[in-house]
Amino acid sequence: MVDIVVSVAAKVAEYLVAPVGRQCGYVIFSNRYVGELRKELENLDDARVGLQRSVDDALNNMRDIKCEVNRWKNNAETVADKARGLLDMDVRAKKTCFCRWLPNPKEHYCLGRDARKTIQAIQALVPQGKFEKVYYESDPPGRVAGASVVNSSAADGGNTIADSRASIIQGIMEALDDEKLKVIGVYGPGGAGKTTLLKQVKETLKKKGRPFDMIVTAEVSQTPDLINIQGQIADALSLNLKDKETQQGRRDHLLQRLQSNPEEKVLIILDDLWKELNLEAVGIPLGDVSGKCKLLLTSRFKDVLEQKMFADRTFFLESLNNDEAFRLFEKTVGDRLKDDKELKAIAAQVVNKLAGLPLLIISVAKTLKNSSASAWRNALIKLDEPNAETIVKLSYNHLKSKDAKSLFLLCGLIGGTIQVETLLVLGMGLGLFEEFDEKIQGARDKLNTLLDSLRSICLLQNGGNNKKNVTIHDLYSEVVVSTPFEGQNSLMMNNNYRPRTKEKLEKCWAICLVDVGSDRLAELTRCAFPELKILMLSQPKNWKGRPAHRHGEGDCCRLNFTYMKGPRVLYLCSMYIPTLPSSIEILRNLWSLYLDHCDVGDVAILGKLKALRILSFAGSKISRLPKEIGHLTNLRSLNLSKCEELEIIEPGALKRLIKLEELHMMQSFNQWTHKDEMQSESCNAWLGELKSLTKLTSLEISINDPTILLEDDDLPFGNLITFWINIGNAKRTSGMQYEGLSTMKLKLEGCDSILSRECIKKTLQNTQDLHLNGMREFKNNAHELCARGFPQLKRLNIEDSPSIKYIANSSDGAFPNLESLSLSNLINLEKICHDFVGSRSFSKLKIVRVSECGQLKYLWCLSQMQKLVRLEEIYVSECNSMRAISTDGAGKDVGSICSMVELPNVRFLELVDLPNMTSFCTTTEITSEDAPLQVTFPNITTLKIGAVKCKKLWNNQIPNDSFCKLESLELNHCDNLQRITPSHMWKRLQCCLENLEVISRRSIEIIYEGDGMDTEGGKLTTLVLRDLEKLRHIWQCNDLPNVPFPNLRDVEVVRCSHLEMLFPTFTAKFLGQIEDLMVESCEDMKQIAGHEKAEEAVGMTITFSKLIALRLFESFLPMKYPAVFPSSDVSSGTEPNQGSQ
Repeated sequence: MVDIVVSVAAKVAEYLVAPVGRQCGYVIFSNRYVGELRKELENLDDARVGLQRSVDDALNNMRDIKCEVNRWKNNAETVADKARGLLDMDVRAKKTCFCRWLPNPKEHYCLGRDARKTIQAIQALVPQGKFEKVYYESDPPGRVAGASVVNSSAADGGNTIADSRASIIQGIMEALDDEKLKVIGVYGPGGAGKTTLLKQVKETLKKKGRPFDMIVTAEVSQTPDLINIQGQIADALSLNLKDKETQQGRRDHLLQRLQSNPEEKVLIILDDLWKELNLEAVGIPLGDVSGKCKLLLTSRFKDVLEQKMFADRTFFLESLNNDEAFRLFEKTVGDRLKDDKELKAIAAQVVNKLAGLPLLIISVAKTLKNSSASAWRNALIKLDEPNAETIVKLSYNHLKSKDAKSLFLLCGLIGGTIQVETLLVLGMGLGLFEEFDEKIQGARDKLNTLLDSLRSICLLQNGGNNKKNVTIHDLYSEVVVSTPFEGQNSLMMNNNYRPRTKEKLEKCWAICLVDVGSDRLAELTRCAFPELKILMLSQPKNWKGRPAHRHGEGDCCRLNFTYMKGPRVLYLCSMYIPTLPSSIEILRNLWSLYLDHCDVGDVAILGKLKALRILSFAGSKISRLPKEIGHLTNLRSLNLSKCEELEIIEPGALKRLIKLEELHMMQSFNQWTHKDEMQSESCNAWLGELKSLTKLTSLEISINDPTILLEDDDLPFGNLITFWINIGNAKRTSGMQYEGLSTMKLKLEGCDSILSRECIKKTLQNTQDLHLNGMREFKNNAHELCARGFPQLKRLNIEDSPSIKYIANSSDGAFPNLESLSLSNLINLEKICHDFVGSRSFSKLKIVRVSECGQLKYLWCLSQMQKLVRLEEIYVSECNSMRAISTDGAGKDVGSICSMVELPNVRFLELVDLPNMTSFCTTTEITSEDAPLQVTFPNITTLKIGAVKCKKLWNNQIPNDSFCKLESLELNHCDNLQRITPSHMWKRLQCCLENLEVISRRSIEIIYEGDGMDTEGGKLTTLVLRDLEKLRHIWQCNDLPNVPFPNLRDVEVVRCSHLEMLFPTFTAKFLGQIEDLMVESCEDMKQIAGHEKAEEAVGMTITFSKLIALRLFESFLPMKYPAVFPSSDVSSGTEPNQGSQ
């Protein structure tokens, strides 16, 4: 009895004393808890800073941040705010009760209790913030997507492929399918269309879903640059080589990537080989270690492919036959031959003299397209000698402008792909644009006109997706440098052609040598060049563009300019120049001097080149710009961009450049001196020096300390046409980079008064790309920063600015040309549009990104949204108060508002981490017709929903044309969502949806809830299901006449613990086309497939002919269905154990 009493008493004490002790401990040890909290908060802050750096780096590289990363950031911020509040409470508690002599027990109890709980929360949170990657992996540019449904003509390039070439393409396809063939080559004469053929092969491979995971293309050219070739391959693979300083390091890293996955099939296309290319030096695996990597090569020379590159099979791309050549000519000239028998007869004779080469056919056709009949007859006479020189000269002589002819010769000298800006300064150095009063902008306009004339007759082509580069075909380049043209009595010299005698060498008017060595430099120093106008030299460079090696005291120092008194252009690139040769001061007629990507020492001697108009040090290693540069009073353009080691600009170096029109200092010097520091001996230039540059029209500049702008208010910013101005060291923001736009970046951090300076206000009127950061005091409405409502602005990005409550207020003209709007961490933003704005406002908006705006409840009211007809992309995330994207605008004449808005151009919609959002549209009052608010998306292709509380995505009143083109649907952490989509929406999605990803959904029990009708045209190819704890069926077999997803190719099911069967029904055809199948951590999974539809072929062998990757942990098919896996690529999983062979 006593023992029982003691036992009960002990138990009572345990349940009473322990809690009492713990409660008392909160008071007694509150100081200790506060100390621990302070340390844990430091750990949390360190983790947040480290993670944020990773996030910033990912955003700068255009990566999408993972939802779980953003959630951790939000949780960490919440906990950190709570911890700081407790620390503030501790300070207040120590100041209360008996003049700090006695503590307040109640306050210390609450403090100790909350501090201890917060410590535990931080300790649990910090380890969760250690993410291996903070971003979603995006597919490399070279990744081949799944096969698309195309007709046969489209797959073969349609009518763009001549009949004689269709067989070659078919042969190449068969060779690529043959596993025994590793290297395939295509050879043919210059201009035959080898590069075009490769593009057609590449497109056909992608459209038909040929067995390559990656297709990589690199241009080799006549002078191979291994670093450039490696870079092209790495870009296609999304492989970072920037931290590899040496070529060997890049080679090894590239080789490891290409060999990392033995099952990955990679096609590497190397275009335009002139000689043997050392594949091992590039990093391309060879022979037995090449795995599933194949090469497709082109060259003019069969022996290069077969004897040097050891091609297993080669194809000869011959010229077009007469019929094909004539059809190409006829197509190019358009309607000129229609009903004109004379021209048609001349055309047939002209085509017969063009050797069947597409390049020449198109060039001559475009030359004659808008010419008179007499010009056609004259061309026929000139083409009596059918060779490239004659044909090129025909197009050359067709040019009416002497400047256009000179520009073409200049392009031929350089060869390959050329930057347009390089042509500008070289052309100005030669005096091509003198009639434009020597204004750079006028010269640039003239240059663009000349380039258009050269493109129009195919003497030049665009060098990429924009007009920043142009490309000249190597056939044309060869003709230019080897043949004196009309009016050119002297010769040209480059790496591909050089005069055979010293006498002819000295007659050259232009020399361009790439990767020049010591021997060639020594040869040049022994020659006199009385006719020389252009000298362009470059040496091998590393991946940064800097000299790859140094030659003693510097090879350039050995150059002797004594006998080169006439050069107008001197271009030195990637050279080591510790000291400029003293003879350079003899070049009194020099107009353009390039010292780009060089290691440059003292450049004070350049101050003696009084005629200099263009001076560039872009990308060079230069530490000081001396005051002697100020003697160049005729200078029009000074380029110091990407001179990252430039720390000193001596006072006076800029002030006297009174004719300067362009000053480029992006990613360069930013340590401008304050006025009160001007007397210091070691001071730098100060911004006031720019006041004398009254002709400045283009400026790129960084100003690290914003307060310097408060010292002067008449800086020459108001007359700028193009600019890039970074004030306060604002970092590059996420999203698309708008190159070529006049950009202003402002990170003010309490210096909001700068915005009232006249020079800034004038510049804002012409700004096209505006970034605002750290606005705390100046305005509530962003558009009030510019009195004219930002008439030129195309992109607006506002971050970390608590003073901003609205983006636009009642106005008629705010943001009439805005295309992209990005808002981030605006904690007091209440509305984008406050009250009604004019019809022109936001009328051209295409992209909207909104994140971390905690007070924002809606993006737009319905009446405003009706104007956004050009909208293409919408991204909204981490807005805790967001209820809907659109609202009816209650109280604003609701009855007059149309209840439906169509956004015809929206292609992409992403809604992530919006805990209070329940629908896309909401209404606070019923419209006069009692109609629900609706927004339709007739052309949307991608929908991403994550962490929202809505119970359904679609209601029963979705318009018939909405979501009918949706290709990709991703649902992530939508715990309240009860179904993917109702039956009526499945019918609509069946014919368009290609990708479905459902991740971490608690309520979903079944994926497909359609009726199974009309599923033959179903396009779904990729299905990803992860962390669906209640999922029991992908589809139910009862009453379904067909397999719902007949074109499924890739399936991934992970951690779906209650899913018992993957495919309840199947057909042999359905399983036979599966390419990638992964099932992991599905505890209740009994087998992958149930029974064949209608049991029509019991015992039939199922052949998985296209299966590439298989990762399973359970049985595959019922015993009655033997399975065959002919592909040797089945890998990384448990082997099927039922009926497999």
